[in-house]
Amino acid sequence: MNFINLPRIRLAHLPTPLQELPRLAKVLNGPRIYVKRDDLTGLAFGGNKTRKLEYLMGEAVRQGADYIVTGAGFHSNWCTQTAAAARKLGMKVALVKTGPKDGYDPEGYDGNHLLHFLSGAEIKTVKPEHAQRVEEETMETLKAAGHRPYRLMATGSTPLGVAGHVNCMLELMAQIVDRGLKVDYLVQATGSGGTQAGLIIGAKAFNTQIKVIGSTTGSRSRENAVENVGNIIDETLRVLGFNLEITADDIVVHDQYAGEGYGFMTEAKAEAIKILAETEGLFLDPVYTSSAMACLIDLCRKGFFRREDVIVFFHTGGTAALFPYKALLKAYEYGKKFPWIIPPWHPSTLEG
Repeated sequence: MNFINLPRIRLAHLPTPLQELPRLAKVLNGPRIYVKRDDLTGLAFGGNKTRKLEYLMGEAVRQGADYIVTGAGFHSNWCTQTAAAARKLGMKVALVKTGPKDGYDPEGYDGNHLLHFLSGAEIKTVKPEHAQRVEEETMETLKAAGHRPYRLMATGSTPLGVAGHVNCMLELMAQIVDRGLKVDYLVQATGSGGTQAGLIIGAKAFNTQIKVIGSTTGSRSRENAVENVGNIIDETLRVLGFNLEITADDIVVHDQYAGEGYGFMTEAKAEAIKILAETEGLFLDPVYTSSAMACLIDLCRKGFFRREDVIVFFHTGGTAALFPYKALLKAYEYGKKFPWIIPPWHPSTLEG
């Protein structure tokens, strides 16, 4: 499979802007900081997952699919972007989402779950250990009914999806060259690993000398995240035919900023959200971008970056997730204790 000839459907508004954050840099007394605004990709409130979907949905269209089946967490940005892409292309979508119990259905709809509902997605919420089986059963049921379903695995962190972020690095390099910049680091949130894998491959393939730093979303330890990203890189290099040498030393991950689990709240993340809103009028989400920004802020405070360094913060979107966390952000602003740390929709909160 050749990278240049991959199937692709244009879904995103590209290139996304590259903007300097001078007031944030002044507050941190650190290096120059830029933000790559993938929250402005234009599909369903924006987000970097649109880049994955351009290639994945391109393959779905090539195969004549009329249904998309995928799964992720209850308030998943991936599910929001996928549902929007499917609808935009005239397909139906079935989402298998994980929650605290099978059939979990909160009284109030908010954040990404509200967007899934509004898109008309067929939603099944199950405990994590049932998700794979239910996705497979959904595929078989749709096939038996005469549909042509296409299943998107691993929230798009597969070689076709990774290609979207290889291309992102090429786009970023064009912007950097146009401005006469030399970028030293790119900081981003790493969850399922495909984004970081694609950016690392792109950084190597285009000889950028940019070091990609990932901050976990709480779903993996540093060791597990490094191994996962490494496996995705190896598979992508093989499938897409890249001849590159990438080792574990190229995969930098921090796991101390996201809390003890996926979507858990921390004061560092709340602080990151508040600082960006107050200094630059830029809104982060409580799961992905706040973890990455908490990492960037802490590394600045510890003197990890040199004053002459140039940093790009990769804003991956997901701001719809702010709203289910509103009580926590209010508590942080007024110096009160968080009403909860573990999200009520997290699989660990209930039995059933």
